[in-house]
Amino acid sequence: MKADSIHLFDFLENGKTIFEIPVFQRNYEWDEQQCSQLFKDLTIAAEDDQDHFIGAIVYVAETGRKLSHIYRIIDGQQRLMSLMLLLKSLADVNDQVRAEIQEQYLTNKYLEENNHLKLKPVAHDMEAFEAVMNDRLDQYNDPSKVVKNYQYFKKRIQQSEFSSTELYEALNHFNMVYIELTNDVQDENPQVIFESLNSTGVSLSASDLVRNFLLMKLDSDKQSRLYQEYWVKMERIFTTNTFADFIRFYLTMKMHKMINKAKIYPLYKEFYYGQGLDSEEALADLYRFAIFYDQLIHAETGIQELNSILRHINAMDSRVVYPYFFMMLEMASTGEVSQDDVVEVARIMESYLFRLKACQLPTNGLNRMVIALCDKTKAAGDYRTRLVSLLNTSFPDDKKFADSLMNVNLYSLRNNLAKLALVVLEESRTKETIDFDDAQVEHIMPQRLNNDWRIELPNANRINEELGGVIGNLTLTKYNQEMGNKVFSEKREVYQTSNVSLTREIATDYSVWNKDSIVKRTEQLTQELIAIFPKPVDTLQVESMTGEHAITESIDITGKKPTRLTINDEDIPLDSWRKMLISFMEYIWRLDSRNYEKIKGDSSLNKMLFASQRSPEILDNGTSIETNFSANVVLALISKIAEICDIADKVSYTIK
Repeated sequence: MKADSIHLFDFLENGKTIFEIPVFQRNYEWDEQQCSQLFKDLTIAAEDDQDHFIGAIVYVAETGRKLSHIYRIIDGQQRLMSLMLLLKSLADVNDQVRAEIQEQYLTNKYLEENNHLKLKPVAHDMEAFEAVMNDRLDQYNDPSKVVKNYQYFKKRIQQSEFSSTELYEALNHFNMVYIELTNDVQDENPQVIFESLNSTGVSLSASDLVRNFLLMKLDSDKQSRLYQEYWVKMERIFTTNTFADFIRFYLTMKMHKMINKAKIYPLYKEFYYGQGLDSEEALADLYRFAIFYDQLIHAETGIQELNSILRHINAMDSRVVYPYFFMMLEMASTGEVSQDDVVEVARIMESYLFRLKACQLPTNGLNRMVIALCDKTKAAGDYRTRLVSLLNTSFPDDKKFADSLMNVNLYSLRNNLAKLALVVLEESRTKETIDFDDAQVEHIMPQRLNNDWRIELPNANRINEELGGVIGNLTLTKYNQEMGNKVFSEKREVYQTSNVSLTREIATDYSVWNKDSIVKRTEQLTQELIAIFPKPVDTLQVESMTGEHAITESIDITGKKPTRLTINDEDIPLDSWRKMLISFMEYIWRLDSRNYEKIKGDSSLNKMLFASQRSPEILDNGTSIETNFSANVVLALISKIAEICDIADKVSYTIK
């Protein structure tokens, strides 16, 4: 490795040199804010007439054809591109220095590679860059930051208080640090240098880091081949955000552990080295599962029944289960399981998710559940039994499901759960997948009652407050605004001609709409939903008591021992119920010290934890609490405190 400071012109004037932006690097993304700062630096250098530091350039040096030098830029490519555009702008404004800038800093007169240009950008920016450098902007019409920033610099030069000659001379004051690496075994690893340079400031995305990690170590030809063969195809599938989600799901399935969003890149490296992969193997495997991910998010797996289930799961915004589906789709593709097996477990998962959400139960245990499901060795080939066994204790039974549908305002729940329920009810009648994207949920008794409703139905306000949002008072329509607040007798006439069977039935089955009607229809639709989203029978109920449980679950833990407390995806190892209480109390203090005021404000908690102490424990904050409780009391205390502190849906524990 060589490192030193150098003036910009000395760096650029090296003959037969190509500054190559590797194919895996980001497109040119500087906007006016960064360009404005660069031009401000230039005017400062012109004003002070002394050196001005502009940052670092890191590159891997290689020997090219015809004694040329290839500098593959690892860091600083955005600044280098901008400096080239600034130089081109100066050349185009000032004819006196035009030839000098072109021949010394922008082109290689005696090297035909890269069309004589010294800078070789990524493919996305190549056409625009060549149009600027070869004075062919009249033939280039696509939007481009390359073109926009060139024109910006040109405008600033023309408007500057300094002449173009003064600005050109000021560029000689631009001073930078260069770090030159090679691919020699004894030299510094370019990837390590890259990571250290990107550890501060604006971070690269996890996908950027993974891409660079897999491609940076390769020679240019192999970089280009693998980039085109795998990475470009994956980029067409993902946006930046979903790419990071995909890698997180991929690692969850592969590593069987919780993957924190902030640690995707180091965990991917851990997986890569642990599996002994090379770049091509790693990219091929990522691409294979990227196709599965694409099939899942678009519900286009080639399996009709599975696609219908996936549409429902996606509507519930439950992509947390994707790692499990990755595993199942992969096994189906290799013949390890049948398509029917995949459909069966997907239908169980669909039922579980819908019941969980309809009953307003916490979903914080899903991550850990999915991790356990992705460990194929535990299933012993029977994936249905394994799934049912793990879900059993937190799977709402028929009574809880029915009670919830009768009492919960389904319409107000997240992810438009009411519309999903109505859609699956309609699909069960027609036995077809129906497009209800433009349909709306209609309140039969409207949310806002007018005087006609109050006159027609005694106690209308009370009934509406109690049952207005339950499934029995909801239906599907494509003319919601038309219906408005019309009374039932008028709505009924419209319902009779509806193309939605679920809505037509209302006109057929009910002559009036009151509390009894809503209750009766809710009971009827509930029985249908119980059949559509059934709870499977668990054949291993004894084993199913072990594993992870939400803190709000009501289970008997007599004889069980805790191994872990999980809060906000943070795992705390345990070996006793006493330790679990202490760890929880320590955590909520760190979370917000005011939490103890809330706890002491509850008379029963204050009495049990703080007032009388037979077996006290002094916490890190100096507070003393009672810890001599049975396992079930510890759970009850933590559950109540979690509710008071509004974190009940983020707390779970694991027992053995």
